[in-house]
Amino acid sequence: MRKQFAILKEDLMDKKWLLMGLGVLIGLLGCYVLYMLNTMDFSQMQAYIDSLPDSVKALLGGQLDVTNPYSLFNAYFFSFLWLYCGIFLVYMASSLVSQEVENNTIDLVLSKPVSREKYLTGKILFLYVFTACLMGLIVALVAAGMGASNVFIEEGLHWERLGAVFLTSTLHLGTSAMTAVFFSTVFLSTKKTIAASIITMFLMFFTGGSYGTASAAGSNPLQYASTWFYYNPAQYFGTGNFGSFAGDVAVLICVNVGLIIASLFVFRKRDIPV
Repeated sequence: MRKQFAILKEDLMDKKWLLMGLGVLIGLLGCYVLYMLNTMDFSQMQAYIDSLPDSVKALLGGQLDVTNPYSLFNAYFFSFLWLYCGIFLVYMASSLVSQEVENNTIDLVLSKPVSREKYLTGKILFLYVFTACLMGLIVALVAAGMGASNVFIEEGLHWERLGAVFLTSTLHLGTSAMTAVFFSTVFLSTKKTIAASIITMFLMFFTGGSYGTASAAGSNPLQYASTWFYYNPAQYFGTGNFGSFAGDVAVLICVNVGLIIASLFVFRKRDIPV
């Protein structure tokens, strides 16, 4: 594992300021949403929420309770975390391998005593550590904002909900990053990888996210094939319902592992001059 950790350390040091800047920026956005909730009159929001179409309610998390600050914060922040972080992670993951191929530097890396498996595993390890640290910064700032929010203090500070969001968000964002890694081993082209990964991301969102939630139960069988169907912050954070938490985590882990195995298999078979 020494080679993989060396690659992890090198990439992490290279991206450390980007990691901290993005994490602080998105975390402060979460704090701003918390501040806005402190100034809202919850009693006047019910009529507005009731007037929204089901598809819009689904986009905001599906389970909206205007008397519950957790549900509202999820609707305004965690439901869009894939947009705040996911697209950036897909872009970064798409270029980690393919850019070195395009710049003709991967042959220098692989000519050293580093196998393809160790090289790609190091890149994958970096992506997971980056994603976990990014979510850690965001969640830490949100936790600080919740601790200073009168609305959340009155409702009760449920830190286990925030922990559940950290875990599922990290795994969910990981599936998007690993999808990009897989496509990068297939195409070895940054542009093609980004295009395929973004298209896949939005297809997953519309089949298992907003469309899947808005549809009647069981009427959209495609939703079960989407990772968005297993990312449910509206339940864990919004309502404190952990009934499907273990199953959702298990599915997301399996998807991540499957994508890692597929990426290693394809990369091992690719014809890359060394």
